This record gives sequence, structure tokens and C-alpha cells, in this order.
Amino acid sequence: MRRAAAILLVAGLMVGALAAAAPAVDTNQAFLWNGVHWQQVTTEGKAGYIFGIGNLADYEVAASKGRKLACISQAFVDDLKARTVMQIIQEVDKYYQDNPGKLGTPVLEVVLGQLTKPSASEAQPGTTKK
Repeated sequence: MRRAAAILLVAGLMVGALAAAAPAVDTNQAFLWNGVHWQQVTTEGKAGYIFGIGNLADYEVAASKGRKLACISQAFVDDLKARTVMQIIQEVDKYYQDNPGKLGTPVLEVVLGQLTKPSASEAQPGTTKK
């Protein structure tokens, strides 16, 4: 009985220590990597992030079934045909190095907004095709 109590006590202390050491995250807020996070991640982690965006973009484009609903996703899918993941990582690294005052900018915004340009053939929101 004492052994079980000791094990429970140790397990409880370990859980408490982990909870105290973990950064507080507001679960009501979306967590977006920004330049601070990006600089702390290995190249493999950065590649996983870019592959993840690419996977989501591929899914969104496929789910649109040819309809022009996924302007940014289509642009990113097309972009990945022209550039490698490593090139994108290097460009994101360069963006944050060249813009140290913008480390709070989400990585997703840098990749999709700054580096990826929607194709000219797709109508932009609020505009009409001629």
C-alpha cells in the first residue's frame, strides 16, 4: 500500500513539475508560429512546417474539385512546383533577418502573403475578370 502511495506521489509531483514548466497557452487563441518561433526551430522542423502547409494546400485544392475557391492554396501548390521546400525555408529565414522588427509576423503570413503570389489569371476578392 505504501509503495502505491509513493508511486502516486512521485507521479503527481512529476505532472505538477511539467505543468509548471510548460508555457501558458491561451486555448481560446489560435497559436501561430511567428519569427521568434521560426528562429528557434531546426531545419527539419521548418521543413515539416512547410510540408504541412503544402499538404493542407493540396487538400484544399483537391477538395475544391476544379472550382476557383482556393486562390492562395492554388498559388502555393503551384509555387511548390517551381521552388523547393529548402528554398522557401531560406526565403523565410531571409525575410526575418531582413525585417527584425517584424518577428511577430506569423510564418504562415510570410509564406503565403509575402513569398507566394496568387496567379494573375485568378480573380482577386472585390475585383471582376474582364
